[in-house]
Formats: sequence, C-alpha cells, structure tokens
Amino acid sequence: MVRSDPYFAMPNSLQIKTMIGAYAPWVYFHPDEEYFPSSVLWFFNNGADIYQVGGIHWPVIKDGELLPDYGILGDAYQRIVSSTCAWNDFSTTLDPNNVEDDTEVVSFNLPGPSPSYPTGGDFGKGAIDLGGLEVYQALYFKKIWSTHIGGTNGLGATFYEPVSIPEGFNLLGHYCKQNSKPLFASVLTAKDTTDDPWLGALLNPIDYKLIWTSKGTNISQSVDGYIWLPIPPDGYKAVGHIVTTSPEKPSFYKTKCVRSDLTDLIQVDKLIWGYKENTSQLSVNVYTTTPIHKMLSVPVGTFFARSIGEDKHELVCLKMVRSDPYFAMPNSLQIKTMIGAYAPWVYFHPNEKYFPSSVLWFFNNGAEIYQVGGIHWPVINDGELLPDYGTVDDAYLDLPSDEAYNKEKAKRGFLHDAIAYIHVKRALGGTFTDLAIWLYYPFNGAGKVQIGPFTIKLSQIGEHVGDWEHITLRIDNFSGILKSVYLSQHAKGKWFSPTEFEFVEGTRPVVYASLHGHTHYNTPGAHLHLKEEINQNDMKMLYNEFNSYSKKSPIVRGEKYVWFGIRDDAAKSKNVMDIASKHDVVCVDNMDSVLKPWLNYTGRWGPKITYEYKSEILKATSYLPDKVEALAKKLLEKVPAEVFGEEGPEGPKMKDSWTGDERV
Repeated sequence: MVRSDPYFAMPNSLQIKTMIGAYAPWVYFHPDEEYFPSSVLWFFNNGADIYQVGGIHWPVIKDGELLPDYGILGDAYQRIVSSTCAWNDFSTTLDPNNVEDDTEVVSFNLPGPSPSYPTGGDFGKGAIDLGGLEVYQALYFKKIWSTHIGGTNGLGATFYEPVSIPEGFNLLGHYCKQNSKPLFASVLTAKDTTDDPWLGALLNPIDYKLIWTSKGTNISQSVDGYIWLPIPPDGYKAVGHIVTTSPEKPSFYKTKCVRSDLTDLIQVDKLIWGYKENTSQLSVNVYTTTPIHKMLSVPVGTFFARSIGEDKHELVCLKMVRSDPYFAMPNSLQIKTMIGAYAPWVYFHPNEKYFPSSVLWFFNNGAEIYQVGGIHWPVINDGELLPDYGTVDDAYLDLPSDEAYNKEKAKRGFLHDAIAYIHVKRALGGTFTDLAIWLYYPFNGAGKVQIGPFTIKLSQIGEHVGDWEHITLRIDNFSGILKSVYLSQHAKGKWFSPTEFEFVEGTRPVVYASLHGHTHYNTPGAHLHLKEEINQNDMKMLYNEFNSYSKKSPIVRGEKYVWFGIRDDAAKSKNVMDIASKHDVVCVDNMDSVLKPWLNYTGRWGPKITYEYKSEILKATSYLPDKVEALAKKLLEKVPAEVFGEEGPEGPKMKDSWTGDERV
C-alpha cells in the first residue's frame, strides 16, 4: 500500500455495526467455570485499586480517569481489594423438580445471521407491552424430559423450559417439539404492568391437575415424565402446561395464570407427539395451538396436552388490548432491512412458458377491461379508469383483442420486467409483521394430474387469464427474526418453518414456482395436491398396465405413486426472480400512503373460461389404455372444476388475506 491514506477502503460506523451483527461469535463457558468475564467498569466498581512503584495505591474511579497513561509496563498494576464473584449473573437456576442429568441450556436454531436493524420506535426491543401485560420472547431453553418413541414419526419428543428470562418476567408454560425437528421456538414469558394490587394481570395457580405421566407405561426411560395443568383462581386462565420429572406437584410459584380479560380463545392445531396404550389414562396427545381470532390474539408458544378421546381444553392465548396495536411495528428503514434480509429467491421450472410481469407491463401490452354487456376499452396508465365499485363479477380484464398487440406475447409475461408487490401488515396482535409478497402472471397454463404411475396432461383444463400468487414472510417484532413462511397453493396455502427451506445469502429462502400453475413450494420435485389414495385393486391394475405401456420409472422421491391428485412440478432453472432487487412496497397498513389505482380495482383479473369439462376429460384421457382411461374419467369427474381455476382471480386487495390471516 503506497497511498497517503491507507484507511480509504475501511468501513464506516454503520458498516462496522453491520459486520458485528453478522459475524460476532457466541462464546460458551465450561459447566465447572468459576471465573467469568465482566465489563471493565464492573471490575472498577467492585473495588479495583491501582498500585504504583513504592506501594502507593488508590481506588480506580469512574472510567479509569486517573489511571497512569505514561511510564513503562512495570510501573503500575491493578488489584482487587475486595469483591464478590458475579457467577449468579451468568448461570441459570435449575428447577428442583427436574432431576435429569441433562440440564444443558440451548438456544433455537436461526436459519442464518440475524439482521442488524436501524434503531427507532418499539420494534426489535425484545419485549412488547400488550396493555397490562408485557411479554418477552424467550431465547434459551433447558431440557426437562424426553422420550424417543411415539409421535407421527416414531422418534418421540422433548419438553423444554424457557430460561435466562429478564427479572420481573414469569413463566407461562413449557414448550414441546418433535425430536426429528430442530429447535425453533417462539415462547413468551410475561410481566404484570397493571400496578393493581388486587386484580393484577398475573396470579399464581391455586392447584395443579395431573394430565398424564409416563410412569407405568411401556416407555423406556431413565426418569418418569409428568404433565400438569395449572388450576387458575377465579377470573384467571391457564396459558400452558408444566412438565416435571417428579410425582410431586410443582410449586405454585413456578408459573403464572393470566387475568381473563387479557386472554383469547385458542383451538387445537397440529399433533406434536402422542403415545397410546390400552387404557386412556396411559395415553396422551400433545398439540400445538392456534388462536381462533387472529388479529388481536397473541400465541404464547406453549403446548396443549390431553388424554386420547377427550375433546375439551382449558388453555388460552394472550390478547393485545392496547388502543394502538401497531406501536411495535417496524418503521420504513426497518422494513427495508427486513426485505433485504429475508426476501426470497423464486425459481421457475426449466419448461416454464408463462412468466410473471409487472402490472404496468401487462397494461402496456394491450390489456383490456370488459364490463357487463360487453363494453370494453384499453387499460391506460396505472389502471386509473378501472372500476373500483360493484361486485367481483361486474368486470374483468382480458388479453388484447387489438391486432396491433401480440396476444401470445402478453400471455407469456416478461420476467425481466416483473415486480413483486409487497403489503406490510400487522399479525397476531401486532407482535409480528407480515410481508405479503404478490406476484402477477398474465396467464396460467394447463394442469396435470397423477393417477398412480400415469401423469396426464389436461389439455385446456386449468388455463385462465390472470394469476395472482403470493408468499408471506412472518417476522417477529421482538427481535426481527423470520419465524414462518406462507406459500400460496391452489386457492389456499400452507405455513412452513424457515428450517424447512434452503437459503441463499444465509437468510433468504428459496421458493419454487410450479410449472404453468405457479403454485409455490419449498422443495423441488413433483408435488401432489388434493391427493387421495387409490384402492389396492386399482393400483395393481395401473402398474400392470404401466409396465406394459412404458418403461419409464414410476418413482418420485424414492417412493412409488399410490395416489390420485393434481400434479405440480417444480425445479431450478436459469430463470429466477430476486425479490430483494425487484419489489415495490405498495401498502404499509400503519403508514399513510396513496394506493395504486389498480389495487382498488374490484373486478376479476381474467374472464370466466367456459368449456365442456367432460369433453376435455375425454380428450385428455383418450390416449390411455382402456382400463386406465375408465378409471381416470371416474376420478377426474370427482374433482370440482373450480379447483383448476377456470375463473380469473380477484386482485390482492380484494382477497380475505389483505385484512385477515392467510387461508390454510
């Protein structure tokens, strides 16, 4: 380096902050460690003295202002006169009910480095005040009890207790996960902020009810597990279960119950783990739960347990009761950071013909608006003259009829010009931010179905003008971490954990758009939608016919097809869309903004296609062997025509999910 300024390529302060946020290490200490690090000021404030040659010494004050900054190394030294060890600041008090040797404290697995957000507002501060109740998202967990049998995959489950929670916050319940899945928990603890000595937000339970114990079962284990339900005082509700390894009831100070007006209703969601024996007393199912009312309800992340055969439950979730449920939402700079950190890459199939485009590209390539009675005119500018009143069936958009435009070109879209339209909205009582990412396709291609080993192309069935698909990123407002991803799939969709994706650049999930139908998936390959099992006799016939009909292997993901269903194919290709560099934030619910005119359009984005469904089935199956053709017709006639999307869709703002939660 011969430049006069060798620092010219060094990072600035914001860049240094980003470096630290991205790469700062975690340092673990040995279980038997007695001597921990401290801040320099902590050492000074706990009696450090400075000694100089000749034995002269004095206490170190403030930030070390009087420490010598001259002389040589041996002229002075520091020494502790009297201080106490700060080990209590670094260790976790263990529950005496838990007697297992394995008391390792673990944190959840992030899909990549956590973003470094700009400061401002109440977003990303670790705790959120719901009104009378402040909640903190636990980051560390201690194993309580584990089993390696039972559950949907036979690998068992493990129960954990949130630990290392700040002073003043209280446990609301324990957490459970399948052993086959990584630890990626979102469990809340709570602090009373009512200052009400008589009707505070939190009270201890008055008793516990034993829901289940592994004692007396055939589970092989070193210790027994016990699942308890806290019994709340009148006017309060239990939010989670407590798990111990002792038959003695937990301490009443172990957990808290929540005042009823600060809670909301939940419903049983997905099975985490279950164990079944001959008697119901020895059998149990453990579930996740989900709020019934999504907009103000706040899930706690605890599990729900009940004996097999029972259909009632007594747990609740929390509720946002503040007058401003948006107070912990991110500001514009923080939203920009979210998008840069988590915006997905969308891959298209190598054989894809119908790509997304921007809405304006479609308008500028001859799109026309039709109203009842056949009146139609070209769409101009940003959709300024599109109807923003009436019902969804009062108007529809269509491909150009003017010969001056190329209809085939309009159908194929233009990936280079495509834009992802992002709607930022609050979720789950304002404790999460949803980034709903909408992609527009001018045309949706024909579908395919799978019948055992036979893949059948469906001619025109499934074709329609206009296709809106979306991906929703759900990011917590406690720390700004991506917690789940929603993928739209055939009029509904599915939530996925970030741990179920592959990632680009550490934190950005890879999403696959299926061939022609553009349904979103988290993995490549063949996916079957609305699949149903085919009976054994029909399957035998199908494979006999297939073996004589084709030498192609009927294998996908190492398994033979034994189902009937709509088939979606997904794969990587050179055609990929980087959402982070090609997006437009069209609406932030808690910020004033002028919506683009086309967002307020109330009609359909394509005409209703009419064709003879049965004749199309005959056309699609005519090349099959006779027995296969007969079965295919019977199965296809059971599928509702609307599943293949014969009508043009509504626009994003007209869909239920614009103001509500996603459809699953």
